Amino acid sequence: MKTSERKELIAPTLVLFLICLVITAALAGTYQVTKPIIDEINIRNANLARGEVLPEGEGSFTQLETELSPGILEVYEADNKSGYVFTAQDKGFGGKITVMVGVSDNGEITGVKVTGHSETPGLGTKAMTKEYLAQYLGQVAVTRTNESDKTQIDAVTGATVSSNAIFRAVEASLAQFEMMGGGR
Repeated sequence: MKTSERKELIAPTLVLFLICLVITAALAGTYQVTKPIIDEINIRNANLARGEVLPEGEGSFTQLETELSPGILEVYEADNKSGYVFTAQDKGFGGKITVMVGVSDNGEITGVKVTGHSETPGLGTKAMTKEYLAQYLGQVAVTRTNESDKTQIDAVTGATVSSNAIFRAVEASLAQFEMMGGGR
């Protein structure tokens, strides 16, 4: 290989290497600048969602370090001690469904909200409407059978897998509440 041929090979390779180096440095710098902003927005949005499912918590929550039941991802307590917010996850039709459940200090469900899913729009999402989720409000125990001490929760026709996943997430949240002592 002649010297001129080497220059023709090395020069473009060196230019490409420098371009990649500059772009990588720019991406790393952008990430470092935006990561704290994105984290702050995510925390704010999560606290807003917690405030929706536990309005008595007044939007101020502290994460608890406790043993978690199967299906429970995290537990937050309202700073004013009015209740807890559980984030649970269960398998739906299209993947995992993440559900936030508010439980007052006396064990009543104060709110249920789906915060993440990959269900089929128009079908699986029928189980995520406010109207459907409202049947959980005020309940202290839930069931799919007609046990006298529990409230019957109906599944959504055409979205039974999704509604069952939400049901199991709520059930896991109530189990976590009981495991933690079930109130004061």
